[in-house]
Amino acid sequence: MRNIEINIGMVCNNRCVFCVNSQVNAAGRRWVSKERVVAEIDRAAARGYHALGFLGGEITYYPRAVEVIRLAREKGFTRISLCTNGRRLARQEVLDKLLEAGVTRFAVSIHSHEAAVEDRINGRKGAFAEKLAGIDNLVRAAAAGHLRDGVSLNSCIHGLNWNRLTEMARFFRARGISDMRFNFLRPEHQAAGNRELVPRLPDAVREALRLIVENHRHLRMTITFGDIPVCLWPPSFLANAAFARRYIGEFRDLDTDVSEFRDAVVPHRFNWRRTRSTTLKARLPVCEACAAARICEGPWTKYVAIWGADEFRAVGGVKGAEGAKGAKDRKGRKGGGTARERGKVARGTRA
Repeated sequence: MRNIEINIGMVCNNRCVFCVNSQVNAAGRRWVSKERVVAEIDRAAARGYHALGFLGGEITYYPRAVEVIRLAREKGFTRISLCTNGRRLARQEVLDKLLEAGVTRFAVSIHSHEAAVEDRINGRKGAFAEKLAGIDNLVRAAAAGHLRDGVSLNSCIHGLNWNRLTEMARFFRARGISDMRFNFLRPEHQAAGNRELVPRLPDAVREALRLIVENHRHLRMTITFGDIPVCLWPPSFLANAAFARRYIGEFRDLDTDVSEFRDAVVPHRFNWRRTRSTTLKARLPVCEACAAARICEGPWTKYVAIWGADEFRAVGGVKGAEGAKGAKDRKGRKGGGTARERGKVARGTRA
């Protein structure tokens, strides 16, 4: 499925410590006009896109959000997703209007299951409580059949949660969430050069593997990890194609183009994966001989500036990468696997 995302501006009710939008000055925090958003929707429809995402900023504060979402539905987009911090969804009337307009999926950014940590990351006291209320409303809406493409939580792996990933997944599973994505933090804003906010990747992988075992034994969620170089996963894990493709997000993500209005007038259009690979991530000498080079993007360049590159290596073979190009949609996939597969991943994590 061809996917496009439209960034409708930098206005947000959060000031997240590692968000690039937090670096935008007051003059840059303005909305894109409805006319320019509509022009991008028309362009995307004419070029054959069927999946459309809106992001920002905080899309739920965009004064024309309901109008442009309804227009996208009328233009024939079958999957319409919102990337949101979820705070305004605590108000049922806000959520109801967005659902009626045509939203089929919500991706909520939340980075901890602990109020003090989430509020610190968001730069707003009380953000965690509002997010939980919004997530609860989304879970009820999905259970009632109002979100065909589901609800996911998008979480950054950072220095304040890297050793609590399993506890975080358990917490949200108990609230009815069955889909979580963990992306390793891109070191921007206050996280740039900050070893407190940016953990070591091998430490994060160790905890990710602990969560994977817990998922197969108990949670049965759809869980994926992004922005972790392939070479840091254990060879026994990579040798199991089913597990590699189930958990390594780059093997299954939608290929996404982006229209971003940096100056609220002229859209900057780019492919998100290509931009990450060519401008935001480091291509190391060991990457040249790596069998995973086709699918792996390498580490964030600013991560290497903090921790160096000694932990990365070339790998000889990655079965999960077979057929990974032309990535798959994540919705509706179970996290269970067979008993034999669960045993394999459990043994791999102890190796």
